[in-house]
Amino acid sequence: MSNQTAKLYVLKRLSVVSSSNREFVSGFGKPDEVRDVPTITLNDVLKAEGISHPDFVSIDIELHEPHALKGFDIDRFKPSLVCIEGLPPVRQDILNYFARHGYVLVGKYVWVDLMNFYFAPLETMSAPQK
Repeated sequence: MSNQTAKLYVLKRLSVVSSSNREFVSGFGKPDEVRDVPTITLNDVLKAEGISHPDFVSIDIELHEPHALKGFDIDRFKPSLVCIEGLPPVRQDILNYFARHGYVLVGKYVWVDLMNFYFAPLETMSAPQK
């Protein structure tokens, strides 16, 4: 939801690891700092920026991807390609979300990127070449 606050757990020695999931961060060490940060939905970000149809959306928020998807009207914005981190604890929720909205997993990226999933609308996928 927009206009709320969330706790962000930060590791100063490993600045690439921050999350509102304390257990996730604790897997890399004891959090050095806890910050209160404002929240905003993807719908509100896109609206504020005047974007009606993004070509590409990338989501990597350390186990909170399903929360972000709740604030994203994918049927309205219909991005051509979505990259989303699919760690095991939230993987099935992510797969279910995209299946419900007519998106399919794009397999050609699996060989180069094992942490992220790439989805495209089913209707944009071409038939296999003969």
